[in-house]
Amino acid sequence: MKAQALLFFALAACGTQKDAAQPAWPAGTVLALGERPIGAAEVDEAAGTIALLEPRDSLDQLRRLALTNLVLPRCAAQAIDPAGRAKASQQAGAVQRALAAHTEVQDPRPQERKGAMLDLGLELWSALIGLEPGQWTSVVETPGCFQIARLEQKGTAPLPGQVVLTAEVYDFPYLPAEDARDRIQAQLDRSHLVYVDESWRALVPIAWQHKLRGGSP
Repeated sequence: MKAQALLFFALAACGTQKDAAQPAWPAGTVLALGERPIGAAEVDEAAGTIALLEPRDSLDQLRRLALTNLVLPRCAAQAIDPAGRAKASQQAGAVQRALAAHTEVQDPRPQERKGAMLDLGLELWSALIGLEPGQWTSVVETPGCFQIARLEQKGTAPLPGQVVLTAEVYDFPYLPAEDARDRIQAQLDRSHLVYVDESWRALVPIAWQHKLRGGSP
């Protein structure tokens, strides 16, 4: 009887340690890529971007596309070089404040870009499409880079994604553009997806569920 009691307390203690090891996810977290929490609000904001191109899709489908095209790649990029990302974010914030104060920015220099959604990238294009010429975006984070842009010209087209925009763009990369895609893919391949809210598992395509079980570094 005494041995059984000791075993019971030992098991109870193990259970307590295991529970204590569980991350305390922020309120609203539905998924996590490794230790990076993903909230429903973040996914729905990205889904709103997808809805500009696919307005007839259901909310579930928009969330699914948002996860695989925007949210998960961005989370993977953030995990590669956190210090570099923090530095790039600070630089972007400083330039944004200078632009708001109408102060000349010495470094970096902006570049003019022109193109439709596929040319500019979905995140930057969606931040620009609702502006009037002369207006600036807020700081936009794409996988591996922060950007600030001013819309110069907006064309017309039958479909939103075909609208050609001309913009002045400041770039603040934290991953080199030449290998960012490969590094993000490699990071995804070794990442593990946590289903904090089990109902969101159905919004992750089966191929991605298998992919995000985590592999070798």
